[in-house]
Amino acid sequence: MNQFEYLIPFVGIIYALSATDLLVSSHRIIVSRHTIKVRFTPILWAVIGFLLIINGWWGFIQFNDKIELKNAGQLFFLSLLPVSVFLIASLSLPHHFDDDLDMWDYFNQNKFPFYLCHAVYLLLIPIVLGSFADELNYEQVIKNIIMACLFLSLIKLKHWAWHAITGALFLSALLLSLFNQSIMTTS
Repeated sequence: MNQFEYLIPFVGIIYALSATDLLVSSHRIIVSRHTIKVRFTPILWAVIGFLLIINGWWGFIQFNDKIELKNAGQLFFLSLLPVSVFLIASLSLPHHFDDDLDMWDYFNQNKFPFYLCHAVYLLLIPIVLGSFADELNYEQVIKNIIMACLFLSLIKLKHWAWHAITGALFLSALLLSLFNQSIMTTS
């Protein structure tokens, strides 16, 4: 077996757990929609979490040809990216709730670990990928640092509108990125 046949299932399991967590939480919200207060902001961030799963999985398919893992330590280092996405996805929506749950209250109570995971993920991308790649995109590194700082500043903000605006902007940038990616094929 080659590296691709080992790496993609391992990474795929982590991303599949992330997607499962989001889908199960979404299902519970849909079923309980009449008894809980459904809010836009956590749903927006859950959609972003799902797109991060897709982006990450796709990125591993692209990136696999550019790296050669030499030991399990490197695999652990590389696995920090999907693990971070799992934490983002799992913190987006509540898992258990009472009939009087307000989704904004849940999100507001968990925004510290949620945005911290986003910041860590954004900072890990250039560190992890840069350690395996010959080149580093410094413009993207600066963008990631700025976004990480923005996410960390959201921890202090209490009004839902700041979180929704930031989420909408991040979603639009993420969608643009997703639809501009392709897998390079060699003929």
